[in-house]
Amino acid sequence: NQRDETRKAGEAAGFNVMWILEEPTAAAIEAVHERQLDKKVFVVDIGGGTFDLSVLEADHQNHMYNVIAIDGDDRLGGDDFDLAIQQEFIRHIEDDTGVKLTDAKSAGISESDWKLLMTRLLNEARGAKESLSEVNEYNVNIPNLTTLGGRNYNLDFIFTRKALEKVCRPLFEKIFNQLIAFAQDNKRFRRADIGHVILAGGTCFIPYIKERIERELGIKPDDELPLSQLVVMGAARYAESMSGVEGNDPEFQRITLKSILAHSLGIDVVDDNSGRHVFDKIIDKDTPYPCEVTRPYKTVHDNQTQIEVMVYEAANENSSDLNAQRFRGSLILKNLPPAPRGETKVSVKFAYTEDQRLKVTVTDSQDSRNFKEALIDKTTRGSAQPTIEPIDMVLMLDSSGSMEHKIADARAACSDLINEMIDLSVHRMALINFDSSPCMRCRLTSDARALTNPLYDIMVGGATDMVAAFRVAFGELENSTRQKIVLMVTDGYPYTGYGNNDYADTISYAQDLRRRGVKIIAIGVGENFNKGFLDELAGEKNSFTINNMTQLTATFERVMNALARGEI
Repeated sequence: NQRDETRKAGEAAGFNVMWILEEPTAAAIEAVHERQLDKKVFVVDIGGGTFDLSVLEADHQNHMYNVIAIDGDDRLGGDDFDLAIQQEFIRHIEDDTGVKLTDAKSAGISESDWKLLMTRLLNEARGAKESLSEVNEYNVNIPNLTTLGGRNYNLDFIFTRKALEKVCRPLFEKIFNQLIAFAQDNKRFRRADIGHVILAGGTCFIPYIKERIERELGIKPDDELPLSQLVVMGAARYAESMSGVEGNDPEFQRITLKSILAHSLGIDVVDDNSGRHVFDKIIDKDTPYPCEVTRPYKTVHDNQTQIEVMVYEAANENSSDLNAQRFRGSLILKNLPPAPRGETKVSVKFAYTEDQRLKVTVTDSQDSRNFKEALIDKTTRGSAQPTIEPIDMVLMLDSSGSMEHKIADARAACSDLINEMIDLSVHRMALINFDSSPCMRCRLTSDARALTNPLYDIMVGGATDMVAAFRVAFGELENSTRQKIVLMVTDGYPYTGYGNNDYADTISYAQDLRRRGVKIIAIGVGENFNKGFLDELAGEKNSFTINNMTQLTATFERVMNALARGEI
């Protein structure tokens, strides 16, 4: 949870953390002050690592701010644009020289030179992004960039604003799909109520973003304010207000801020009908805080004498699937009276405090003196959470022709899996893409960069030879002494073009791998994807279907959560 981690970082630095202020809210405070606004304000904040949307009711005269809607993506931001542009520069160099820059070995240079090359290209990508917010063309010019093929290489070419928009289009679409859904489907405000649109964060300087926001919302964004400074200036203004030190400053303003929960909060419960563990919301997203809600629950086993309350934050508001949510912490209430299942009852109270902490209280309904209370964050554990034993995982990505318009989202999701979801200090991964034939992009390693960079070398085209890909994956895992996993992402079915038994051959080979101790996890992408095929391939609990590739990151989270819980 970002709030918990931010609070801990502040406390570790020796600060008294009084409040965690959302970046869009801070930007709105400064913009409302500067523009003297008294209307609903729509804030779009695209910072380095996050994308945030917020709508506030502003009363400048009385210095009151009421946050009425929040949304965003904490895994999408300006850094993703920099990386996309860097990969375009890499492709240009590879086309120009015929030398692959996947890693130091393929580039024929030392590890230190390769890392320096990547750093210089990333810095140049950032410079190009910033410059193309002002001009239509940018001269990418880095003399003596590196030595490739035994010759000194100078990078020199023209990169245009149109080229940037093409390279970054998948990122633009993710941003605007979310913005449009937020603006159209929100019950807390109407688009017609919006009186002012504020931009914050350096990435909002990109002309396409400003133009598209105006097109989608029908209001020209206010881009004359210092976009890269709004957040820090608004935060400073609010901090001054919270200090309570009015002094003789005629400009002093005591700000009143009312905010809402960005995500629903709930617990792990057992569904009466299916017997499955599901996510049960206790406090809903967009609830104003401070607030508290109490819900009754009951035991699920005969003679149950303790209950562990597992607290989760919603990552997917529309799903009760526990694996789609983020674990926050847990606490245990002991000494319950033994009784048949369902007879012993407890109450669970969630109190979200003014200083943005979640206090959970579990009380024995038979004896109110028996209760357990805790402030919940990711370090609050009633008992040891299940951990994944060291694994060797082969990520197997479909790159057949049908992936042409999906590969960008697939790359981004795979990058999230590698860099944010799997602990490579414990586990190892390999990367294979497959079409008419498989290609081993990276062998088993704990090096995230070595796994991430080849993602952008994957080109689409050809058939879908799954058996050949499984063979290569098994060859990599065969001698491993760890838990062996193949994680496959595909948008189609096996097809080699050489025979009529591709479907049956693939299932037969996959089932043979499972008998040899290889766990297969299969993700099928497409609105009408046949889950029955995946069930035969990997097993019912190990197969997942999603409508489109933009849902892949969330599905990877579900997979890693399920692995941690021992459910697959």
